[in-house]
Amino acid sequence: MKIYHQAGHNTNWNLESFAKDKTGDGIIFSPVHYSSVNIQKVEASIKKSSLFDSQFYIPDSQKKKLNTYNFFPEKLMTGFSTHDFAAVAYEAAQLCVEFQIINEFDALIIPGRFYPDLVTDYIEQQEAFTVNPFLTIIAKERIEKEIFLTLPLTAPMTIDKQFRTMLLNWITSYPEIDGIYLLVNFNNDRKQLTDFNQFHTYIEFIQDLIEAELKVICGYCNTEGIILATLDIFGITMGAYENTRGFSIDKFLDSDDRRRGPAPRLYFSKLLNWMRFDTAVEIREDQPELWKGIYTPSQYSEELFNMPQKPHFTKPHLYKHHFKLISKQYDEIRNVEKKERIELVGYKIKKARQLYDLIERSGVMFFDAN
Repeated sequence: MKIYHQAGHNTNWNLESFAKDKTGDGIIFSPVHYSSVNIQKVEASIKKSSLFDSQFYIPDSQKKKLNTYNFFPEKLMTGFSTHDFAAVAYEAAQLCVEFQIINEFDALIIPGRFYPDLVTDYIEQQEAFTVNPFLTIIAKERIEKEIFLTLPLTAPMTIDKQFRTMLLNWITSYPEIDGIYLLVNFNNDRKQLTDFNQFHTYIEFIQDLIEAELKVICGYCNTEGIILATLDIFGITMGAYENTRGFSIDKFLDSDDRRRGPAPRLYFSKLLNWMRFDTAVEIREDQPELWKGIYTPSQYSEELFNMPQKPHFTKPHLYKHHFKLISKQYDEIRNVEKKERIELVGYKIKKARQLYDLIERSGVMFFDAN
């Protein structure tokens, strides 16, 4: 299993953590956050172990950095139109494939369009939009790299067993496709996934893809990735801001810039969760024995606690601490056989629940659903 940084705003944090702290095996770059010029400046050695998500999800997105890429539909057409895109679909594919090849990314990712509703012609739309044009160009250029197909879904799509079967039959009809870059919008307003049925059917679909001998990269993972890592997946992701730890289209919309920032949080690997920094300080100062039981230090977290003021949520230390801790957890899980992986993660979950019971008995009050 490979560990990827799900890059987002402040991609330099991912780059620094990857290069300096040796966290993860590569980066999935996000053009909505990182311009074409910046991508080309990234060290070749980093790109060779990384991937590029072309992000055609909202093809008429007005985001400035997306429109620095000549293959992005809105840029290519000088104003996207679904009706007229067929005329330039192969040109978009040609330019996008060339960009990934020139930058020597580890594999090719075919982009997909996001549909918020369970549309009956989902497959036909994706085929016309990117799948057929991209596969035609790749075959024409005789490119010998692994090919991953982006599959942007919603929770209702993964819950619908008939729809999942239809998708599986469609994907496996393309022998040239090696794997799936799987993204699911759970439309969840909590900090963690809380709907067991949604998560269970998501896991079932991943398992179906694996059994069909497809390599699966689970994109935009939060700490549920610890459970997903017990499966025989090809790749797992870790992100900084919340919009890199849960897939949604908000980041591609203009209104996203006006959203209020979250409270600063710190990742606690023993709890398999994030905690408000204020709550962490309270426990650290008032209950040192409890603190010893739940806290795993890093150089970044220690620096945070030694700062004169509470950090803003944009402080890189919060996220570099997270990268160090969760990548270590993923390393631990991937280095054992499947039976042991399940036992190990089961133990971690049991231990986390015991620690939460201890926190509750200690009288700690959470401000919200940490």
